[in-house]
Amino acid sequence: MKLIIQIPCFNEEDNISKVLDKLPKSIKAIDEIEIVVLDDNSTDKTIETAKNYNVKILKAKQHIGLSGIFNKGIEYAIENNADILVNIDGDNQYKPNEIEKLIQPIINNDADIVIGARPINKIKTFSPVKKLLQKLGSLIVKIISQINIKDAASGFRAYNKDAIIKTIIYNDYTYTIESIIQAKSKNLTIKNIDIEVNEQNNRKSKLVKNNFNYIIKQGINLIRFFIIYSPVKFFGIISLVLFSIATIIGVRFLYFFFNNGGKGHVQSLILCAIIFILSFIIANIAILSDILSINRKVSENIQEKLRQNKKCL
Repeated sequence: MKLIIQIPCFNEEDNISKVLDKLPKSIKAIDEIEIVVLDDNSTDKTIETAKNYNVKILKAKQHIGLSGIFNKGIEYAIENNADILVNIDGDNQYKPNEIEKLIQPIINNDADIVIGARPINKIKTFSPVKKLLQKLGSLIVKIISQINIKDAASGFRAYNKDAIIKTIIYNDYTYTIESIIQAKSKNLTIKNIDIEVNEQNNRKSKLVKNNFNYIIKQGINLIRFFIIYSPVKFFGIISLVLFSIATIIGVRFLYFFFNNGGKGHVQSLILCAIIFILSFIIANIAILSDILSINRKVSENIQEKLRQNKKCL
């Protein structure tokens, strides 16, 4: 059984050695461990530091973001026949010695994807607002995906061979939330494992500029993911709400029409007609979106088959 440990990093010259020093050299039931540093075109000495270790280094030609560099790792894992892929960030937030615990559910065939759930309340460097946002974000993802998720934003994850092939990320900001919502649509089983983290002394995140920026970007992404993976439900709910509002306004108009001898409240009739039309238009959008989602699924199935063939070469 081959395990690939990938480490996405961007300007982590102060932390990459701390991660590489503590990575496990051997794990029970694992025959081969390969370490891959995914460098997102760092401008510091991250690469020079990583070269001091016996690791594979994949460097992006330009800064492509967390999702882009994660996708490079996925492709590399497929091409090199990984049975298990572990993602651990290069910022030394996660403890490498917990990798063995992380992959155990996959070894036991209990899960396709395992997510390391951080003790959010105990992380001293997280402000009360950030802790609240982390919990709220996980709750929203849990509702949308209908999967019990403790820490949706965690970058400490393990994937089995099936999940590696089926993980196709479209979002260019972060892969963490999309991969969870996508897993539900592809019948992949996700398991949470409680983990401990390293103290980071108020280290500033490279992904999150500030809480407001994070809320806006993740909010937009959640809506986008909902539209991509559940278009009928998303537009259907909106259409149904508008239809209900129009019906209430229409009933109100009829009540006054018959009780006042057909006089007054014409504006209610106009508003009712407008909302009914909007409801009808959005219902048609739901149908068209469902057709497009079928095309997306066909495209993904083709890509998965190509990945399987690539893996077999």
